[in-house]
Amino acid sequence: MPPKAPTWRNARAILLAIDRAARDASSDSEGGNVSNRTGGADLIGPLTSIRFFAAFAVVLYHSGASFAAASPHIATPLKTLLLNGYLGVTFFFVLSGFILHLTYRGRIVTSEQVKRFGIARFARLYPVYLLAVLAMLPFATLKGWADVPQFLLLHWWIPNGALGWNDWNMPTWTLSVEFFFYLCFPLLSRLTEKLGSGTLLGLIAALLVFAAITGSSALIDNRLALLAWMKWTPVPLLRLPEFLIGMFAAELHLRGHSARIPAWTIVLLLIGGLALATSPRIAAFATAMSALLIMAIAGDQRSRFARALSARWLVLLGAASYALYLMHQPVHFAVLALLGSSKAMVALQYPILIAGSVALFLFYEEPAREWIRKRAAMKPSIGEEIAAHPV
Repeated sequence: MPPKAPTWRNARAILLAIDRAARDASSDSEGGNVSNRTGGADLIGPLTSIRFFAAFAVVLYHSGASFAAASPHIATPLKTLLLNGYLGVTFFFVLSGFILHLTYRGRIVTSEQVKRFGIARFARLYPVYLLAVLAMLPFATLKGWADVPQFLLLHWWIPNGALGWNDWNMPTWTLSVEFFFYLCFPLLSRLTEKLGSGTLLGLIAALLVFAAITGSSALIDNRLALLAWMKWTPVPLLRLPEFLIGMFAAELHLRGHSARIPAWTIVLLLIGGLALATSPRIAAFATAMSALLIMAIAGDQRSRFARALSARWLVLLGAASYALYLMHQPVHFAVLALLGSSKAMVALQYPILIAGSVALFLFYEEPAREWIRKRAAMKPSIGEEIAAHPV
């Protein structure tokens, strides 16, 4: 049977559960309780909210930055900031490493635990991913067998498009990279546990230096690589440092280390830096600021900044940010095809996309996820637990 859409009553229950942190990560760990070790809802709530801003920065980069760059009426720093919007992906990679290690540390050792980790990640990611790929079919150029790897999340593993593999929905490249991270994660998590705090700090510094020299944190296409050897290195390997930095930051957080800088200060520094420079090497700065921001929020969950991010409507937008990110290309192309390319029509895509992503989260993403988890006899995620006991 296909997954059933929730009733409006259950959807309301999920909305009421949102301010309990949208604990996607903690619900993915079988038998684990992230709240006992990390602050639970107080932590995951603001980190969920901030995903919306990172995702929307990427959306604006793809659909609005070119308009802004061509306008003589927009200040240069704002243009530069919009043109750096693609670096929202860097935040996602760092946050992914942080949350996964925070959740699964010490709980992904046996083959059964690894299997359940894989099922949990599949249930979390693939339903919306598949929909987003198929939604681009009307606008895609078909290439036969070269279209198949994208359905297996392999389409960004071969440098320089050497095998001619196709992708219909360009932003899905990040999910291909994440899939590689997930395959490496069980081993990397166990290794991270064994490293000393000084070693972790040294590795973070070394990885940031690597990113600054190579511009790896900005790389999407090998053909744009700054160094010759990078042109034939798989993109997932080149982007792995961001994920590792997130994991190392999570381990330091679990050991009681904190950023010691207010989160709002880090946000101002991040925005200021991204408004001033467009070099690919600015991505290393964005990576460092992302890690610091995540640790600052994790280390002071009762700050005004964290409490502001814990607003229910913001956490809901953050929870829906995955759908927003993957569906923004289909929505953009549909708006252009159906409504035209005037500035007013292009601007209309944003409210359509935001409202649609929230609806998709409530009525497709969560139900599909729970359907898969039930078939694997896994415990329900927070959305289903609350929907089963409406407030």
